[in-house]
Amino acid sequence: MKNIFRFLYRYARQNIPQYLLGGVMLLATNYVVVRIPAIIGEALNVLGEGGAQALRNSQDLAIELVVLGLVVMVVRTLSRVLFFNPGRDIEFRLGVDIFGHLLLLQRPYYMQHKVGELASIASNDTTAVRLLVGFAGLQVCNVAVAIPLHLYQMASTDLVLTLWCLVPVTLGGLYMRWTVRRFFGMIRESMQLLAKLSDRVLESYTGIGTVRAHAVEEATLERFEERNREYLALQLRVASIRAFGMPVLAVSGMVAAGIVLWVGGQRVLEGAMPIGSLATFTALLLSLVGILMALAWVLAAVSRGVVSLGRVEKVLSTPDGLPPVEDTLTLVDPPQIELRGLDFTYSDGEEPALRDISFTVAPGETLGIFGKTGSGKTTLINLLSRVQTPPPGAVFMDGHDVTQVDLGVLRSATAVVPQSPFLFSTTLRDNIRLAAANPWARDAKAGDADERLQEVLAAACLEEDVELLPEGLATVVGERGVMLSGGQRQRASLARALYRTRPLLLLDDVLSAVDQGTEARLVEAIRNLRGGAMGERPPTTVIVSHRTSVLEHADEIVVLDEGRVVERGSHAELVAAGGVYAQTHLHQGVEAEGGAA
Repeated sequence: MKNIFRFLYRYARQNIPQYLLGGVMLLATNYVVVRIPAIIGEALNVLGEGGAQALRNSQDLAIELVVLGLVVMVVRTLSRVLFFNPGRDIEFRLGVDIFGHLLLLQRPYYMQHKVGELASIASNDTTAVRLLVGFAGLQVCNVAVAIPLHLYQMASTDLVLTLWCLVPVTLGGLYMRWTVRRFFGMIRESMQLLAKLSDRVLESYTGIGTVRAHAVEEATLERFEERNREYLALQLRVASIRAFGMPVLAVSGMVAAGIVLWVGGQRVLEGAMPIGSLATFTALLLSLVGILMALAWVLAAVSRGVVSLGRVEKVLSTPDGLPPVEDTLTLVDPPQIELRGLDFTYSDGEEPALRDISFTVAPGETLGIFGKTGSGKTTLINLLSRVQTPPPGAVFMDGHDVTQVDLGVLRSATAVVPQSPFLFSTTLRDNIRLAAANPWARDAKAGDADERLQEVLAAACLEEDVELLPEGLATVVGERGVMLSGGQRQRASLARALYRTRPLLLLDDVLSAVDQGTEARLVEAIRNLRGGAMGERPPTTVIVSHRTSVLEHADEIVVLDEGRVVERGSHAELVAAGGVYAQTHLHQGVEAEGGAA
């Protein structure tokens, strides 16, 4: 309950005027609903008296009945609009907040939570919250207003009948309370299974190429059916409980109606109760039973909404994992990078991924990182780009500890090309000009001439590939760039980084999927950055590669092995030293000659 009230205070407080007005409309609606049976009863009593005056009085009551019918149509509609519209608004703001918060969370969070689970929370759970604050909120408020008004009108009509009817209705209410407790736990389990099912579907869609390539469609379908059967079985149990709740309430209502006819009929025959009052009481009882039966449907919305609210609140309350900003850094010129005894471990109990790494990269210079698979190269890039947060006092830029500076400033000055590039399902042009919506990007529309775009296409060796695409730069590359080859995706990602013209450039094995000829051209383009050949100051560059030919132009090369620096120096110095780097260079040179032959 504490989470619910905190949520309502945070999201629903600005809609309080609408809810208050909606409550007034609900009160008016229920007043009219209980007044109409009273008018019918009065009309029957008046007509029973006979005479011209009785006819005139009944006509007045009929006119009042018509007016109230029109009034209830208006106020009932307004009450729903005033409750449902804030629910839509809250769903919108909640979705924006979830998405914005997920953008702030760091890599470790996504290593612990699957994409399908987060997608389910952002879609299914926000919808359930909307139903909670809209439909369910309306019904709960309606019940809170309707039951006292109905009971008051019934007691005013005949107190004895009211006391008799409370017995079966109370028993039905106790059953609903027991049902709510069971229902809540099942709804929580249902939302968890739905998240797993969503994750299974997203994972299968993402890996559809692998599924088809290995002809495992049947096995994939079986795994999906297994998840789906679990979810179906639980939903059938939920539906059975909800479906059984309505007949129980209906039976309690029919028992109460039978009591009305039995006890009330005797009172009418004895002259203790007018026939019109019996009709009024019966209509009120049936209306009350209908309200109670609606609780079976409200039960599902409330339970699902409360569970979903807890899941949403858990995401929003997750700390972003960022250290507080205590220093001011402005990166306009190429920065100096310095590592001082960097040690990094992904989680407690694991072996360190990096151990005692120290080096300095002067502004505008290029550092090469070389090492075999698992040596810590990508981890180092992730720490420099703040994808992972390094320990304090280990990574510095222009003398500022990167853990104490604003992350937005640091990332806005950094262009990163990851080892596994990600392309969005949009045009190649938009993928390269990804920052077009950012304040520092060039204001160029899709159809405008963009000289910078042509420059980076040439530098990334993409010009010929673009000409072969069906619609050139306007070609939609598909989910994760499925329309392009691995080499084309890498070069598109490189073009994206070059387009941004940032003072810090981090390249993580970006040439692993290209041929030797293309590699030579790309290396030349990267080397030209140092001379400002593309019209800007050369960035400070860190480039990771397992190919020595890519690192020949670097000012210094650091060789990693099991997270430690085992060699360092220029390309010529490392080749002359005869260590791991020299042996790899010799081996790759022999392979290149063999391939050329």
